[in-house]
Amino acid sequence: MFFRHVAYHYIKNMLIILMGLTGLFTGLDFLMHASSLNSFNIKVLYAFSKWQESLNLLYPLAIILGAIWTKMSFIKQNKVASFYALGLTRKKFLKPFFIVGMLFYIFFVGLNFSSFATANDTAKKVKRSEYTISKTEDLFFKYNNSFVYIGTLLPEEHKLENLTIFKMLDNKVIETLIAKEARFNIKEWIASDIIKKSKIIRDNTQYLKVEHLDLLHTLKGYEPKILKSIYDGQELTLYESIRAKMLLENQGLSTEALRADIYSKIITPLFSIALIMILIFRFPFYARYMNMASSTTQALGGTLFVWGILFALQGVGANGTVSPELAIILPVVLLWVYAIYTLVKSDNKI
Repeated sequence: MFFRHVAYHYIKNMLIILMGLTGLFTGLDFLMHASSLNSFNIKVLYAFSKWQESLNLLYPLAIILGAIWTKMSFIKQNKVASFYALGLTRKKFLKPFFIVGMLFYIFFVGLNFSSFATANDTAKKVKRSEYTISKTEDLFFKYNNSFVYIGTLLPEEHKLENLTIFKMLDNKVIETLIAKEARFNIKEWIASDIIKKSKIIRDNTQYLKVEHLDLLHTLKGYEPKILKSIYDGQELTLYESIRAKMLLENQGLSTEALRADIYSKIITPLFSIALIMILIFRFPFYARYMNMASSTTQALGGTLFVWGILFALQGVGANGTVSPELAIILPVVLLWVYAIYTLVKSDNKI
């Protein structure tokens, strides 16, 4: 009964705050950009995409603010004092907040494995009226011991045009493979009608050997959407971000931005659960012992301050100024260490 009672009020308050925050975020953005949108349907799609983006951004705040609101309302109604009088401990009082908050967190992490994570890009495309098939041109990147040039990438069609692969040895081009087009087949690209040009050295004489190949299997793991997103700077789902990170690491390329994106979706939101643990034990259990307005203001201010600091550190980690592990993971770990310390220390209190 106790668990269901607290969980019900917590979920209700959390959803009210989440809808209020995301509605404000979406409404303000829509007012600024509605005039540049062509039709009613486009406006609805844009507003919905921005609302999804705001959900992903603000749900950690809703987890914390919902807990603060619920705890304050219980204190004001003397419910907390009644619970403790019945033998309830602080840890048991924390349990509904912790479980509901973790389930809420897991739900949104799961959503980030879907197109929900790319809502911001969808809104940008709608705003720019990019309804036709998108394409990326003039890609040049490293692949194993080769360099690859792609004239045009059409991710929706799983197709690329004007492919040239430069095979290197001792920083010199020893072979080129040229194909007019290639198509993606599950895990790799398959090009047809390839012209192969090789530099042959024999008896101190160099000459060029030209061959024609029927098929070429190349660029294993370079999925069209991942390839486009990496070089266009577009958003990825969590699954795609993890695949892209592994892909770039195998090529010895920088992964700071991808790691920061992954950590921001998985690690950063956990600060909300840690703050709940800290705040639940910081509040007195009886309204007579506290200034409600002052305590609420301090809790809200502290929450926004921590959220802002973590948000800023996320940007620092993404641009490579500081390792994403130090900028994103370490602050959250330290916050959790303090939260667990507060939990252990609460054994000495009612």
